[in-house]
Amino acid sequence: MTDEELERGLELHERRVSRIEENLIEQQAELLNRVDQRLDRVTLLIEQSEVKRAENRKRMHLMQSAMTALFKRLEAFIRGLERHDGHQSPGTE
Repeated sequence: MTDEELERGLELHERRVSRIEENLIEQQAELLNRVDQRLDRVTLLIEQSEVKRAENRKRMHLMQSAMTALFKRLEAFIRGLERHDGHQSPGTE
């Protein structure tokens, strides 16, 4: 084999290695892009979940307050402390 043939073979090998490196870089960039997109989706889902939990806590608190008020009125009605219109009967505290 001559020096020229060795140099051409070496150049060809270097070009192949360079193309392989470029392909690997492109594939890694694509994979990182996919991971980044999925991370964005997961982050969004977590944020939406937190908002829903906060809304549910507010609704639960409102429902508990309403139930407490209802039970107090029901108890007062049963004990005869309120008239049919919901106001206290005269002479009761």
